Amino acid sequence: MAVVSKKVLNSDPIGAQLVDFTIVTATSQAGVLFGAVTPGYRFKVTGVKVFAVTVTATISVDVQIAGTSVLSSAVTPVAGTETAGTLSSTVANLLGTASNQLQVKLTTNGSGAATNLSVMVYIRPYPMNMDGSN
Repeated sequence: MAVVSKKVLNSDPIGAQLVDFTIVTATSQAGVLFGAVTPGYRFKVTGVKVFAVTVTATISVDVQIAGTSVLSSAVTPVAGTETAGTLSSTVANLLGTASNQLQVKLTTNGSGAATNLSVMVYIRPYPMNMDGSN
């Protein structure tokens, strides 16, 4: 079937890419950079989820673009449960340029860690429909 429309809805997953950060945690970390990637194109973060098999510490995960958080607050992993982060309501915080780094920062307390912690960030090219309203 041929595609006959060039318009893409904001909610469409077309063009979405999963950036998966697998992290080995450490104790007593405060906003430490654990992973970074430069997508190489203008992008928009459309979702953030975290998962850990076990959690034996108070851990919070923050995802940033060039030092600005894409989340309204850090995500706290729950053992054995995929936990979605709440994205910032400020659209500018969700947008990155071709040279911006997508970064994952972690804060842990001094007593434990997480096993098999995965931070999943969903991005897509921006803008999608050429008008910048995405």
